[in-house]
Amino acid sequence: METMPPRTDTRRVAIFDLDGTLVDSVDGIAHALNRQLQANGLAPLSRNEAIPLLGDGLAAFARRAYCLRGTTLPAHGIEDFLHDYLSHPPGNARLYPHVAATLDLLVQDGWRMVVCTNKIEAAAIPMLDALGVLHYFDAVCGGDTVSRQKPDAEHIRRTLQRAGLTGLPAVMIGDNKADLAAAAAYGIPAIFAGWGYGQLPADVEAPVVVTRFSQLPALLDAATAREPA
Repeated sequence: METMPPRTDTRRVAIFDLDGTLVDSVDGIAHALNRQLQANGLAPLSRNEAIPLLGDGLAAFARRAYCLRGTTLPAHGIEDFLHDYLSHPPGNARLYPHVAATLDLLVQDGWRMVVCTNKIEAAAIPMLDALGVLHYFDAVCGGDTVSRQKPDAEHIRRTLQRAGLTGLPAVMIGDNKADLAAAAAYGIPAIFAGWGYGQLPADVEAPVVVTRFSQLPALLDAATAREPA
């Protein structure tokens, strides 16, 4: 069991997306669905095909993959896909460079951290645990446990409530337009993870863009803002 580094609570919260922000997980997700696609006589997804399908949870990923292949999900398709994927944690996922070391620095600097992901918790929590970083986070809030997931502000609100960190200055870090939209709706700044899967939307007010995870400590200090009442 990992031991949490000592915390100095300076009352700031970093809210992280998961896939494409903390973890490069697309290969394992695609691999699990590809077994099903091939069993149904369909061509497997390449990594480049799979990446644009991510961002709104595993069920949405599966539906989009079948749509890409010109058909619809078979009966029990989502259930079978999730069962396969959950049977192989962390599903070939790997942390992006410098994630663990940077999270350690953020804890030492007094940041509290949570994960706000559209992935189901049954996949997100074991993945973070297997990759050795679960202990850094006060809460992991999956899209299946809230009534409205990102891009709705409710997902951020529920994540902070679960961690007991409501009312503190907070920053959202993510690679998807849903992350940016959720942060804007909640009234907090966002940092766009330029190493991830998403493309910076042209219609979104330009957030801070970071290209390496190790750059986050300095940028988070500059971006911190008070949560709205």
